[in-house]
Amino acid sequence: MISWNGMIVYPSDETKFARRALRHYVQDWGGTDRDCLVLTLMDVWPLGPQAVEGLRVASWVPIDHKPAPPAVVQFFQRSGARAVAMSKFGQEELQDAGLEALYVPHGIDCDLFQPWEDRAELRDALKIPRDAFVVGMVANNQGTNPPRKAFPQVFQAFAALREKHSDAFLYLHCDMRGSNQGINLAAMARVCGIPDEAIGVTDQAKLTLGMPQDVMPCVYGAFDVLANPSYGEGFGIPIVEAQACGTPVIVTDWTSMPELCGAGWTCAGDPWYDPGQGAFFKYPFLAEVYDAMVAAYDGAAGLRDQAREFALQYDVEDVLREHWIPTLEALDRPREVAPLGGNRAQRRAAAKRAKVKV
Repeated sequence: MISWNGMIVYPSDETKFARRALRHYVQDWGGTDRDCLVLTLMDVWPLGPQAVEGLRVASWVPIDHKPAPPAVVQFFQRSGARAVAMSKFGQEELQDAGLEALYVPHGIDCDLFQPWEDRAELRDALKIPRDAFVVGMVANNQGTNPPRKAFPQVFQAFAALREKHSDAFLYLHCDMRGSNQGINLAAMARVCGIPDEAIGVTDQAKLTLGMPQDVMPCVYGAFDVLANPSYGEGFGIPIVEAQACGTPVIVTDWTSMPELCGAGWTCAGDPWYDPGQGAFFKYPFLAEVYDAMVAAYDGAAGLRDQAREFALQYDVEDVLREHWIPTLEALDRPREVAPLGGNRAQRRAAAKRAKVKV
């Protein structure tokens, strides 16, 4: 245990998800299991219902497939945890699965993430040509089957754009080597025919150590467009951060991404079945990503004010006031019991489990 900014930080355990230690942490913090509200921020399928059984739990959960994966639905059904979706898409998918779901989006500091007046200064700092058209990616390079952030589609589309426009430049705020079971992006760029002088990369040592948050507005501010046409997003924080900095976005028309695209382009694609989750991602069509880049080359500059205006609704103070406070109040109230279905015997059994009279 350590203290950070006056807050107790408990260690992980051998499961890496505190599956065994969570109950001890709750008792240490709250005294009894029911006195303390446990709010999780993670995928719930690796956590498992046994880890939270008997605790008062709400899970702020990403849904990045369609439909909501069976393991996610079963977690809530078996654990009794309250579901808090971080996207409207996720809320709808959980409700379609028969679950009650509240909604709280991620929030960002729009005083920090805002347009930069001197973009030339930013590009000089990042070693980007001042007059380039910059396609940027801020993405976690993890996984190859599928590569969820759509690196192959973005690289091939950019290579085609570069053939048409010699001033096109690709900037990658990513792990280039794919150290965490990802793709060697440098090797893929060579295969795609992208010349070295057309690519900029965030300092890899600094990226490994952790970038200060105040660096990121400088990165987004240097882009003309953010490429984030991923196979699925539980939310997609870079999409909102980029727009808060006045940078429009390219996303896939899947999961949370369309609701976060206030200024930019959505790409159609084909569903991709994920056997591990029992639900669908969507991979964007290469032609759609290319067309979006071409459209951005011609029109991104005209969307900067629109992007900023859209992102303001996700300012952290507004999210706290409009979403978190009402949600925490709702979590403090007893859960309403849904109308019972089924035949008489099934209704009586369900009523007995729910401790209500029918």
